[in-house]
Amino acid sequence: MDALLSIVATAGSGTMMPVAAILLLAGGLAVVWPALSGGSSRSDVKRRLKVETAAPVQEKSEPAQKRKMNAVQERAARTAQEFYAKSDPENVARLRMKLIQAGYMDPRAVGMFFLIRFGGFVVGALGALIADSWLGGGEAGATSRWTFAIMAGAAGYFAPGLVLSRLVTSKMREYRNGFPDFMDLMIVCSDAGMSMEAGIERVAKELGVSYPSLSQNLTLVSLELRAGRNLEDALRSLAERLSLEEVRSFATLLQQSKELGTSLSGALRVFSDEMRHKRMSLAEEKAHALPAKMSVPVTVCILPVVLMVAIIPVIVKMTAE
Repeated sequence: MDALLSIVATAGSGTMMPVAAILLLAGGLAVVWPALSGGSSRSDVKRRLKVETAAPVQEKSEPAQKRKMNAVQERAARTAQEFYAKSDPENVARLRMKLIQAGYMDPRAVGMFFLIRFGGFVVGALGALIADSWLGGGEAGATSRWTFAIMAGAAGYFAPGLVLSRLVTSKMREYRNGFPDFMDLMIVCSDAGMSMEAGIERVAKELGVSYPSLSQNLTLVSLELRAGRNLEDALRSLAERLSLEEVRSFATLLQQSKELGTSLSGALRVFSDEMRHKRMSLAEEKAHALPAKMSVPVTVCILPVVLMVAIIPVIVKMTAE
């Protein structure tokens, strides 16, 4: 403080050099201070910029790896499909139709199915060998060990076929439950004056939430009609994909209605009522078959217990006497 007063006193006496020195020092601090205080923020900015510039390179490398893996997988699936197509083309055609009925429209599905079968066989056999060496402790003979491995491999080989059959059954149940709703919506579209092609396209959009698989197949029918395919042929291919007799009857109904010149709306209404009656008949058939199916578990599980409850007191009384 005394030094500052002395500088001011000397400045008042007429010398301006100390004042100029103070101003130069303040200006230098004003210039240097942002660099000293903002160095860390600038380094953070540089670091973020560096990360942002390096991120696209990493993002580009990941899809490249995924594309490489997809290419290898596609090549393996195509090789397996070509090999089985040359050895047994009829079996490959049946398997292709079965996969389509299960909802797998990808052309590579056949090759992937064969790869999954082969992988299931290898995993089952190796798992059986490892389990035998771990649990059996090497005491089992070589014949029994290899027999167990072959049986486990065969189970892994046929397991995808069983799963595929269950998927086809569940899809057919969905198609059968959703087709009467499809017919009702087609009646509404026909009464509104829409053509059959426009009605199928509209109904396919409406059924996307409740019956997605049926909606996908109807969308495929709409695309075939746009490509110039005949309506009867498109419906026949739909019947093959869905594996439902109702769809074949629907195609026949449209063809007869077109040839005879009858009302399409009335024919669709009658056919929809018949399909709903058929679905109700199937439900009643399952309900009437339930007592016969319940007789087996009742006889096996409940009847022995009832007999034991009835006979044991008599046996105890006779032994007590």
